[in-house]
Amino acid sequence: MPAPRPIPLAPIKGLSIYRQLLRECSYLPPAVRPTIQSLIQTRFQQHRKYDPRAKPHWERAQRVLRTLAAANTGHRRCMEELISKAFGRSGTRRRQLMREFVVPQGAADSQALEALTQTTTTAATTNPPTKAKRPIGNPKNRFFLKWDQPKLLRLLSSQRRHQNEARSTSHLLGTSIKTINPDVDVPKENIWGDPPAECVVNAKKARWWRRSADKMQPPLGRGEWDLLGRLSRGAQEADEWRVPARRVRVGGALAQPLQEESQAAALMRYASHTAAAVERSHGAKRSARAGQQDTGPYGHGHSGKGLSPRWFRRAYARAWMLTPKMEQDPRTLQYTFTFGDLPRLRDATPQQRSIFDGVDANGQLLK
Repeated sequence: MPAPRPIPLAPIKGLSIYRQLLRECSYLPPAVRPTIQSLIQTRFQQHRKYDPRAKPHWERAQRVLRTLAAANTGHRRCMEELISKAFGRSGTRRRQLMREFVVPQGAADSQALEALTQTTTTAATTNPPTKAKRPIGNPKNRFFLKWDQPKLLRLLSSQRRHQNEARSTSHLLGTSIKTINPDVDVPKENIWGDPPAECVVNAKKARWWRRSADKMQPPLGRGEWDLLGRLSRGAQEADEWRVPARRVRVGGALAQPLQEESQAAALMRYASHTAAAVERSHGAKRSARAGQQDTGPYGHGHSGKGLSPRWFRRAYARAWMLTPKMEQDPRTLQYTFTFGDLPRLRDATPQQRSIFDGVDANGQLLK
């Protein structure tokens, strides 16, 4: 595979950076590429004609380009971030999934639907239309009233049970969920012994829902969830999902190497700038994100040789453990959530089991 072209550290303007972003996206794994490429194209088209924040957007595009180049050349953390964003575990895709997931799907059963219809009809006939009262308290603390709270609580309960089942790998399943009770912080009475005001109750519940929403893992569709499971079992080694090889750059063999900077010019840069500013572009993190190899004394952070199929299987398995799928029972209309399989511990080898020879299950020596 030809060596990747290092990404220049100087800012790139115009359509050049857009073309380079799309070129780097073409080297991503096929399961990750559509989401990342669609996000880049959407952001560029939104600000194509008029962009009042052009400079921050170009700086961000430069950072994204360095991240893509580092992921394509073997930077593990960058590739894990792209996998997480592609399957909705973080970033824009997760916000879109959460926005669709919190919307109520209607009544839970036929009895609830009939009761809701009767209540609405009775209220419309008995109560004449009056001017709507202004809600008490901060309106920003009433957002959870529009959410499908039973469905969200069922997801939290399933995610909490999934975390409890994985004691050895619980650190891979996100922040632990301590409680699924929205009223845990609501006081029973105020200092005068009366029930708390509605604004206080809404503020406490809104704070709990904000914390819990950050821990939720929105479900994926069944097809995408099954694909993630197959990738965790090695489907990426097939031709359809294999990582594409880097193409040979046109004129790469005839391109002249860059002339090295003279010693006098290097000394002048150190004389006119601080050492931190001059050596900033030669740091390990900046070099790795520019698509260059790690030339440090240890070389553990970034090798530039790409990622192995075994690493991809483990990365997809970690994403699959965080990803649920949602199914609804047609009879009860209740939702069930199924998470990806947890990693199984390997059986002990005979040499490892020999440590426990001569002792019982309690560790006592056998007579």
